[in-house]
Amino acid sequence: MNFSRILSIGLAIVLAAAVFPSRSRIRAADDLIAADEPASTIKKGEIVVEIRPGASIESVNERNRTSTIVQIYGTNFYRLQIPPNKKEKKWRKRLAADPDVLSASLNPLMANPSLFARATASFPDGFATPGFTSAAFGAQHDLFDLLQLEEVGLRSRGAGTVVAIIDTGIDRNHPALAGHMWRNTQEQPDGIDNDGDGLIDDIDGWNFVAGNNDTNEKPGDPITTVAGHGTFIAGLVSMLAPECKLMPVRAFPEDGVSDAFTVASAIKFAADHGADVINLSLGSSVQSELLENAVIDARSRGITLVAAVGNDNTESDPQFPSSMVEVMAVAAIQLSGQKASFSNFGKHVDVSAPGVQLISTFPGSRDGEYARWSGTSFAAPLAAAEAALVASVVPRQPDVRRIVEETAAPLDQVNPGFAGKLGKGRIDPLRALQSLNDSPTREPIDVRSQIVLSRGPAGGSSFGGASVNVRGDRQEFVVEAHMLGVRSTYRLLVDGKELSSAVSASLGSARFVFGTEPGDLPLPPSINPVTRVGQIELRDSLNRVVLQGSFAAGTSDPSGGFVESEALLSSSLPGSSAAGNASIRIEALADGTRREQLGVSAEGLVSGDVYRLIVDGLDAGSTMVRSGFLRLLLTSDGVNGQLLPPVLRPVTNIRHVELRDSRGNVSLQGDFTGVHSR
Repeated sequence: MNFSRILSIGLAIVLAAAVFPSRSRIRAADDLIAADEPASTIKKGEIVVEIRPGASIESVNERNRTSTIVQIYGTNFYRLQIPPNKKEKKWRKRLAADPDVLSASLNPLMANPSLFARATASFPDGFATPGFTSAAFGAQHDLFDLLQLEEVGLRSRGAGTVVAIIDTGIDRNHPALAGHMWRNTQEQPDGIDNDGDGLIDDIDGWNFVAGNNDTNEKPGDPITTVAGHGTFIAGLVSMLAPECKLMPVRAFPEDGVSDAFTVASAIKFAADHGADVINLSLGSSVQSELLENAVIDARSRGITLVAAVGNDNTESDPQFPSSMVEVMAVAAIQLSGQKASFSNFGKHVDVSAPGVQLISTFPGSRDGEYARWSGTSFAAPLAAAEAALVASVVPRQPDVRRIVEETAAPLDQVNPGFAGKLGKGRIDPLRALQSLNDSPTREPIDVRSQIVLSRGPAGGSSFGGASVNVRGDRQEFVVEAHMLGVRSTYRLLVDGKELSSAVSASLGSARFVFGTEPGDLPLPPSINPVTRVGQIELRDSLNRVVLQGSFAAGTSDPSGGFVESEALLSSSLPGSSAAGNASIRIEALADGTRREQLGVSAEGLVSGDVYRLIVDGLDAGSTMVRSGFLRLLLTSDGVNGQLLPPVLRPVTNIRHVELRDSRGNVSLQGDFTGVHSR
């Protein structure tokens, strides 16, 4: 596609955006066509359908003179090609009337926000400027100082988290990125679909543009393409969260124009394959119900979704999907904190991040190419990286997004004309991580235990998990299942008793939440308290076991997952601002062994002083405080930390923890209570 074609598509989408007066009234693609808006906001010649369970797509195609382009794996959603020279609106209505079709819709175009910017005169540098070096990347001291990378890295580097980048691919061979790439450990390079997701050899992610496993991004002309967009984003994520894993999911060709069906497929892949954070530097002025469902499904799994708000310097039409409440919408600012001239803004913005004249990784050479670029596309991954840093410390917690937003630095004072329209403020990774030890804002985990559910005889490709959570008076029992038969009824049994039934969603997921919070299913007496949960079964409508698992010895046995508890550490010293937490964890490893772990972290201590960890009266080790922060990690196998003294095993017997300074004073102390009392 040549540049004039790219510009015309981008301009059409931008102009279409101007007709929508508010976030609540953004219209779907069907509405646009019905109102005779520009047809270039949709994928020409295509209709998206969901057929009823058990129906034949071949029969639907035969009746309607359509043909299948592609299916979203594990669902009944299809992209269909309509007959040549036929109107999309007419054929959508025809398909919607078919008895085997549950829904039929148009397929909105999606684009990288930087593409829209090429039609926006106020955006001064819409093209990537390659030719920079790793030295230039490392010389962004103002950016590094603003993000306080050194102090942030003491507290978290994103270890154990996966950030999915749904974009144009990633240059996996780039020297700065090669060591950060995610791999699908459930898949083998053998031409077989080992993990049962319908995709063969998806070891390095998946390319939903070409329908293959090649997610490697190659260089392209920076003047006529957006090639490098995904690689640039990956470099920014790894800069702030260097120990997270980058999952490349290709949903865009190098011209930067894709569609909602493809992006929805990519989000489902990321969610199904363990992403903790999903970066969406993309958007459209047109909504898609299918894409909304994919976002909602991912969010229901505890995944943090981050989206760029767009580069059109407007608030009149929030860009989709950043307009969704399930997504953390990110605007771009300069390092000074002032709004970037091109950035969209408005009440839907959640946070802002630097997005002007950034230098990051770029495809181009074996030695590692770098480029300079601007856009909300590149503010979003900094927020995504912060989410990974927080998730690394508090895994899969729904509060990750809240923590990022509530610790943001206010921007209204330097942006008087945009007060309340740049979200809660600039992302502040250090403050977010420090807040995790702020006892007034936290309630400790008494018990959290999680198991992986294994497939039963009728499991097919299904997978899922179960967890119990106790925090003070709050209890929760959750069962999640994915890759189920779509729109099918499933029954949940615990210890032989049926607790509930549910119909799986259109993307094949089902979720049961029992608890004490508003909106939860009430706790049956048989699982109150939730620590009484034992054997779990999910059965289909034929009473066949689809998924099963067991908290074998109550929630104190991880049985393929983990069990953990937390104690808050506080100080009784006058005037002390120190605070911290201690956690104990037993985790089942893939080789059948168990790892026991005691972790302690604290803020507000005296830098340079050596503190000793005292556990139930036993001296368990010491460390020096840096930048007021301390972390000690003791494990039964000594991995990633110090060796846990055998006398402290099992860690679930630990009750009292103290941190003592070099003078022997007790600086912080706290008690574990939940595991022992249940």
